[in-house]
Amino acid sequence: MISSELVQSLVALGGVPLILGLVQLFKPFVSDTRYYPLLAVAFGLVINLIAGWTLGASTGSDWTAALFNGITAGMAASGLYSTGSTLKEGSEADKNNRPKEGGDNETD
Repeated sequence: MISSELVQSLVALGGVPLILGLVQLFKPFVSDTRYYPLLAVAFGLVINLIAGWTLGASTGSDWTAALFNGITAGMAASGLYSTGSTLKEGSEADKNNRPKEGGDNETD
């Protein structure tokens, strides 16, 4: 039989695309982009705590594992999204090649 810790870890890993989708669904309701990572972590926590409950988590260590798996899944989803955004922006996202203030690229 498969251990519940392994199943919880698989739920956390499989929950990353679900978290990405949920954050995308809530984007029209959250105007400040700084809250997207927090939203992703919150969704990760909720998904993994519900998964822990349905899998019959009974000890404190089971709930702690579900909690940390949720935080990790939310952070992974947030990092995956920001990496995708950076790749989509291309060279414009490069902080080292931004135009200097007062340069030719500035408009009045």
